[in-house]
Amino acid sequence: MMPRTPAALALALVAVLVIGSCSSDGGFGFGEPEPTATVAPELVVPLGEVPFDQPVTVEVQDGTIEAATVTSDGGEALDGEVADDGARWVSADLPLPGATYSVSTEVADEVGDPVTLTGSFVVAAVPDARRLTLTLQPGDADVVGVGAPIIVRFDQQVTEQAEVEAAMHVSSDPQVVGAWRWLSSTEAHFRPQEFWPAGTQVGVDLDLNGVRAGDDLWGGRAYTYQFTIGRAQVATVDAAAHTMTVSVDGTTVGTWDASLGRPEYATRNGTYVVLSKDATRRMTSCGANITCDKSSPEYYDLEVDWSVRLTNSGTFVHSAPWSVGSQGSANVSHGCLNLSEANGQTYYEMAQYGDVVTVTNSTRGPEDLVERGDPGMADWNLPWSEYIAGSALGQQVTTLPLAG
Repeated sequence: MMPRTPAALALALVAVLVIGSCSSDGGFGFGEPEPTATVAPELVVPLGEVPFDQPVTVEVQDGTIEAATVTSDGGEALDGEVADDGARWVSADLPLPGATYSVSTEVADEVGDPVTLTGSFVVAAVPDARRLTLTLQPGDADVVGVGAPIIVRFDQQVTEQAEVEAAMHVSSDPQVVGAWRWLSSTEAHFRPQEFWPAGTQVGVDLDLNGVRAGDDLWGGRAYTYQFTIGRAQVATVDAAAHTMTVSVDGTTVGTWDASLGRPEYATRNGTYVVLSKDATRRMTSCGANITCDKSSPEYYDLEVDWSVRLTNSGTFVHSAPWSVGSQGSANVSHGCLNLSEANGQTYYEMAQYGDVVTVTNSTRGPEDLVERGDPGMADWNLPWSEYIAGSALGQQVTTLPLAG
């Protein structure tokens, strides 16, 4: 046999490699075949409207979720976590009622290649029968006095007060220390620890959309508005000296003769805030729960000018020309603060919601009206620690910086 040439040896080696590398399934190579994905992953988002009172689940078929970003049309992110099997993402929080959410997921397909999948879903709105509704005072763009509380009056009973309070935010410029206090299950007040500084800008943000307020009661929207603290108008009334002294921004503008409630109807000591005013108001002893008997010496039915309301229970500063002879020397009213016609008009024209009126040296305290939650006396006649105790969260807060 003749020896093989180098060229012949090379050809024989190639043949062996080709034959030896043929596998039974037609593949080639030294080892296993490269895998290829056979099914593309698919994002599965909820169809129809998602319930607002349940967590949201997003799924991926034929793939594994590496990360997910879920954002509302208002820009709020919905936090959540990927399940251990990597097939599902579940929200940690409840979605916002009425919002549309966009979903972006980073997914690994069956062979580990990255894929981005997107989708969206819509959240149901809170139905009217389950929606928390409310009114607010002060109103948007109002100018109010330095003692003005922020009052939220709910139309339904709030049993989840801590959850609701945590969603009620106050901002101001300058910032102040303050607290919320629940007067009842339907009314919450916010006041600063000290009177608002004159000129303060205040913002209120009740971020209640989606907040659980009761067993079958939910916030269905957010409320945002601003108001301004005006001049510091403070009146100090001395029941023993029978005077009312009024200051504006720390400067006394007048000290006037006054007459307060006679002993059996003594005006309450304490700090009031102005609630409202009427140029002319009908006042009756029957309406004041004194007497409806026209033959009683305590009966009255009067048209009263320049009436400034201090309590819901019926305490007013008003002009009283019939008691001018006693103003400055004796207390003869049924509890109201009587001024002359001229002084009553002056005070009426300057008074604004939230102005402060403090009565001293009378024989009656404010406790009954504070306990009843009368908005004229409910805010400034408690020690600060007791006021904070009325917070569902049990804490004072510093107002947030006022944006813009």
